[in-house]
Amino acid sequence: MSDDPNGKKPDLEYVWAAMAGQGYALTSEDKVGLPETFRENFVQTYFTDAHIRHDPGDWPVDRKRARDVVRYWWRDDDLSLREHGTIAITDRARIPGRRVHSRVRLLEDAQAEGFIRTLLSLVPPDRRRRTGTFGINLFRTFTDVVTTPHRDHEELIILYVLDRQGEGAESYLYDPDDITAEGETIGDPVLWRQLNPGDIMIFDDARFMHGATRLEALPDGTSMRDVLVCTLDYRDTYLSPRARFRALRGRIRSAVVARPQGDAGKQLSPAA
Repeated sequence: MSDDPNGKKPDLEYVWAAMAGQGYALTSEDKVGLPETFRENFVQTYFTDAHIRHDPGDWPVDRKRARDVVRYWWRDDDLSLREHGTIAITDRARIPGRRVHSRVRLLEDAQAEGFIRTLLSLVPPDRRRRTGTFGINLFRTFTDVVTTPHRDHEELIILYVLDRQGEGAESYLYDPDDITAEGETIGDPVLWRQLNPGDIMIFDDARFMHGATRLEALPDGTSMRDVLVCTLDYRDTYLSPRARFRALRGRIRSAVVARPQGDAGKQLSPAA
């Protein structure tokens, strides 16, 4: 992360105070010190068919995605990063089994690494773990953004909207007590906001149910939204013995499902 070229310091104290007081904060790329050209460069580089794809069984059915997972270490204000060994997701989002989406290795890109450092700096200092993992999900959606209010079951969630064509896609946070088991809302939202390109939202995942409304097409039928959904992961996501066992079980289950039957053994299976 670098300071604004005009000498303006990133507005981190506001974010930290809002997180401590209300569990979420709204900010923007310029306020946190991202370069003016970052968003355009990132979309042109990574939101391409070479990187994002739709995987069978993923939802919504027209969503394309890619992913990276970075391991981090805090030593006072010093932050060290390296690529984590896997990006696999196991038994998440009501989809059983192990999923390996397209991987982008963002630490090989100096500007993308700076972006990751910037987002990790949004985490209040008193909530920074000595080490952990940080997930970066690239999503391009055309119709539904998400289906129902939900949790990602991670510690903190950061949304950064890169592009939007069309209206709708309004992000919301609800108190969990105001969402029924069927996903119906029975109370007013804590937050309801259409995030525009350049807007950033960070929130405590355990404190809210979150989601976004459906995209509404322009008169010419165009609708699209590019967003980064980043997660400050719990230790149990990748680093605990339980996480390693769950990953092993997922690999075994996936291998059994993918095992060829009969004449299928004569064909090569596609790589994950």
